[in-house]
Amino acid sequence: MPRPHNALLALVLLLVLRPLAATELYFLGEPIPDIQRPWSSEDYRQLLDTLRKVQGSQADALPRRGGEFTGPLYQRMVNPENFRPQLNIYVALEQRQEQARDILLHLRELLRLYLDFKAAQQPYASEALGLMSHSLRQQAVLFTLTVEFWMTLSEEERRSPVRLQGLRDTKEAAAQLTRSALDFLDMTRQFGAAELEQYASELSGQLPELFVHLPAPARAEVLARLDSLAREHPLAAVRDRLNALQPTLLAIEDDMRAKSTGAEPILTGALP
Repeated sequence: MPRPHNALLALVLLLVLRPLAATELYFLGEPIPDIQRPWSSEDYRQLLDTLRKVQGSQADALPRRGGEFTGPLYQRMVNPENFRPQLNIYVALEQRQEQARDILLHLRELLRLYLDFKAAQQPYASEALGLMSHSLRQQAVLFTLTVEFWMTLSEEERRSPVRLQGLRDTKEAAAQLTRSALDFLDMTRQFGAAELEQYASELSGQLPELFVHLPAPARAEVLARLDSLAREHPLAAVRDRLNALQPTLLAIEDDMRAKSTGAEPILTGALP
């Protein structure tokens, strides 16, 4: 399908983003979830299906972070309000955990949709970094629910090899996500200075939430990597953000080491 003229695209977006019924919304002819409420995993799945179709039919048509017409759709994708239903204690914990896991998977697929590593520069740089930043927060929410679940288990269940392996797998997945998040900071050729500076600012507020749940070796790796980036990154604003973040993470690390003896593995980041 040929790419529409900008004026025509604006008109189409105005028409398709307005509600046709109470909760019926369309983006370039494809259905999307209601952007006026928090999203569930099913909402993210629907959006992912729609954006795959849109990307397959048009170039440069994915929602933009600051787009005049598509901005509200993108902002709902990364809105912290989406975490609220997952943290609602009046909903069954198992259901909330399932939602958090599924949403994290959908965010990963959305990030893949926005990234193009064949390109000299990322065409959706700001949007991709925003999705990675939001994914870190989603992973932290999943850990919050994991802690909540762990506290419901008996002592015997907490020592179950199956439970412990599941916990190890969750922590390793979080460690890998953190490594990937830091890798993006090194990609100065593919991401612009303004986007990386904003991303570093977001990371400084979100890494502490996830850092506390990482295994001890992964925490040491993160601290070493941040130290290197804070000293050697070519962008001064990024170095400043990371330098400001380091004392917070070091204080968390010192506190976790001091409390590690006799503490619950799920709370200390250590596993037997």
